[in-house]
Amino acid sequence: MILPETTTSEYWIIGYGNTQRRDDGIGPYVVNRLRPLVANRRDVHLRVSHQLEPDWIEPLKNATTILFVDAAIQRGVPGRRWTAIQPELKPMVCLGHQLTPAFILGWLLCLYRRCPTAWLVTVEGNDFGFGSGLSPVARKRAEQVIGEITALVLTQGGETRPELPDKPGKVINNGQNPIRRPT
Repeated sequence: MILPETTTSEYWIIGYGNTQRRDDGIGPYVVNRLRPLVANRRDVHLRVSHQLEPDWIEPLKNATTILFVDAAIQRGVPGRRWTAIQPELKPMVCLGHQLTPAFILGWLLCLYRRCPTAWLVTVEGNDFGFGSGLSPVARKRAEQVIGEITALVLTQGGETRPELPDKPGKVINNGQNPIRRPT
């Protein structure tokens, strides 16, 4: 049985990473900064975690858009990236740090015959040492991503929206300036 399509958009923004390893906490930082911006939106759901969790698969079954926000070491590609995600199911010896956004989408497709639009939003970090708080450069990049996510999720009928990948595996590297296109 294929589930009927939902009539309203349901956004999920999942920020994950280790907040005790400085810039690895970019994902949780972004999601926590978005909380007051989406507090009055019932269609936007936020999650913060140390790592991706298989328990999220069931609540995500009605999602229309999922953004996975994580830190990355992207030498030579400064800033942030939006990468379109396609579902995949590969045998996994164990769950945990090996769980990927594509694997979660694969299970959504397998269990519920639904595959929401999904992006992995990675923000380059500089300092992954022990400690709390983001480095100044990572904080600046995270704030840029917060602006892009806000434009995507909250701007209804605006003149511009962030350019996002339209094909699996396509990457939009926003570098220092967001790439914009007409809606």
